[in-house]
Amino acid sequence: MYKNYLWATSRMNYVKKKHKQIQGCLFCNIAKDDPSTPKKVLWKDKDMMVIMNIFPYNVGHLEVIPVRHVVWPEELSSQEYQKMWEIVRRTVLLLKKALNAPAFNVGINLGGDLAGGSILHLHVQIVPRHVRDSGFMEATASTKVMPQSLDDTFKALKKHVSILKG
Repeated sequence: MYKNYLWATSRMNYVKKKHKQIQGCLFCNIAKDDPSTPKKVLWKDKDMMVIMNIFPYNVGHLEVIPVRHVVWPEELSSQEYQKMWEIVRRTVLLLKKALNAPAFNVGINLGGDLAGGSILHLHVQIVPRHVRDSGFMEATASTKVMPQSLDDTFKALKKHVSILKG
């Protein structure tokens, strides 16, 4: 009857509300390498980290996050602020090299749910964009088709992670 099927078996726990609730700040847990927190950390130093969004808007959706818990940009020192934006710049270079991304959405949601952000920890989202990354399923079925797995994307990015080190 159908030509193609889209399987997302990992969502069953979410559908049945059996997923584990994260305690505390998700990004602080990732920064502390909490083993119970799912994560894909590409790079981390004492001030910043770059992670893959495990519920991405698009293949290669990354986030640049201060390791220290801050909510607002003005809570960063001048040095941290400059470093964050330098890491954003390098992350774009990484995505261009590893995924051949020709365009990007880069943004910050400040103010939690009111601003469309669900995590009250400052982070910059970087979403690579490609021609035809939205199609029939996205337009008519409210379903995002991801052409590459998180693990395969992570491997492709890790090959070029030295770009983040400067």
